[in-house]
Amino acid sequence: MNKLKNGLRRVEPGRKAMIVCVALLIALKLGLCSFQMMLASPNLSPIDDSLMVRAASSIVAGEWLGPYDCLTLGKHMGFAIWLALLNKLGINFLLGGQILFAAACVVALFALKPLFRTNLARLFMFACVLYTPASWAEHTLRVYRDNIYPALVLMGLTALTGAFLRWRERPLKALPYYIIAGLALGAAWLTHEDNMLLIPFLACGTLVFVLFLLLCKEGTQKTAKLAMLLIPIACFASLPLAYSAMNQAHYGRFIVSDFTSKEFNDAMGALTRVKQEENQPFLILPRETREQIYAVSPLFAKLGEQLETDDIYNSYGSVSAKEISSGGFHWAVRVAAQRTGIYENAKTAEQFYTALAAEVNKACDDGLLPAGKRRSGTLAPFDASYIAPTLREFGKSVKAMVLFEQTKPTTDLSIATPEQTAYWEDFMHCRSTIAAEENTSVAYYAPLQRIANLGLQTITMVWRVIVWPMMAATLWFLISYCKKLVAGAKKREVPKDLMGCILMVGILLTALLRMAAISYLTAMSFGIPTYLMYLSAACPLLTLFAGFGTARWFEDWCADAAA
Repeated sequence: MNKLKNGLRRVEPGRKAMIVCVALLIALKLGLCSFQMMLASPNLSPIDDSLMVRAASSIVAGEWLGPYDCLTLGKHMGFAIWLALLNKLGINFLLGGQILFAAACVVALFALKPLFRTNLARLFMFACVLYTPASWAEHTLRVYRDNIYPALVLMGLTALTGAFLRWRERPLKALPYYIIAGLALGAAWLTHEDNMLLIPFLACGTLVFVLFLLLCKEGTQKTAKLAMLLIPIACFASLPLAYSAMNQAHYGRFIVSDFTSKEFNDAMGALTRVKQEENQPFLILPRETREQIYAVSPLFAKLGEQLETDDIYNSYGSVSAKEISSGGFHWAVRVAAQRTGIYENAKTAEQFYTALAAEVNKACDDGLLPAGKRRSGTLAPFDASYIAPTLREFGKSVKAMVLFEQTKPTTDLSIATPEQTAYWEDFMHCRSTIAAEENTSVAYYAPLQRIANLGLQTITMVWRVIVWPMMAATLWFLISYCKKLVAGAKKREVPKDLMGCILMVGILLTALLRMAAISYLTAMSFGIPTYLMYLSAACPLLTLFAGFGTARWFEDWCADAAA
């Protein structure tokens, strides 16, 4: 046992050695990922990639998000601001995303230090998260927000956890982590619309922190530490408030997005309040239901003149069925509203949706339409028929995560004109997959690119092997920890790392919550195969937890063996 103890001491890196290892791991990953190329197909992504590039170009030109139309405030445009920043700095957009992800991993490394006994364990967890295959997967090569959103979520949650872990120390010890958490979560809020999935962790994590601080005798300066909770709130709020102020100045609306605005959600809620004769998968508002609403709502009938067209069916549904899919319905409504002049400015759009919600709700209340309770939101009302498909989709999501599906470091051939390609490559400071292999539609990669891609694919293959023992080690750690917790409870002793372990389980549950929510949306609205991009924010959180659990199991095993 002494040999084992001495051997562990020899491999345990000091602080400087650990920092050197971290720098080398980051440099290696950036080097491999620097050979990746982006997917640039402007005409195939009008409400996704192209929208972000359009907004970023306007920001660089000093025109904020550009002229107002149905898309200008259609999404949270934090990623467009990021693209504009990288453009000004002259940084390759793919490399910029990797740098941000590496920064998030570094935050996790230092924030979660109190949970480990050794630097070696921390370094292992860091390497696991940094080299998660989802971080270089094909969906990250699109010019879209999921290139950076997982990094912002990882940074925000681990920084907040790090701040809470320092509840026994001087208040200023937690200050850097509170600031980072607030800014990262604020940036995440501006980047994606589904940040409500983060609220349970933020609320429950804060509650756990407050309970430990107030109920345990170890904490000091409790009032100051409670007051410091205002710091991440202030940092978080500053970004959406500044962004909304810019929208107020340019469009007359103090909002982050008119897609998530009250009036648009009220209007969509009123329309989907109308009951269908029979629930139809992937059709939030079938044609027969739309016809019913047209008959009693002049405002919706006005939209129908543009909504019921082959162009809309082709873009957002099916021409042959004359239907609009659930996933495309909200965008179809906005495009139809644009064509009828409703998006003359932000105020006219607000007034229209407010009036539409009132008109349809009145028709429902007066019994002119079969309807349920008043509601607001862009999702269809819950139906029990969605449960089984959601569970099946959740199983597919777990399979995609465990087997590291859709994580190849290459992407398809870009489809663009020479002019479009030149503009996108110049703006993003990044090459696109515009060249094809001879007589094929497969993107061409040069020899050095092939070597780098092979390196990333090799790491993925390693992951597919080690993920199983890591899952087993994590499960063993959890079981052992629960046993120790029960034994400690009998002696009225609380483990010093209990709060940290609770928060780490919270991070795991946050990842699973996102997977469940996306599974529900896929089963209810999307009707497409499991897509890792929608699950991307969960990937580093799951890897973080697996790395944490494995490292803690190893530390416990070493301690038991050396005892």
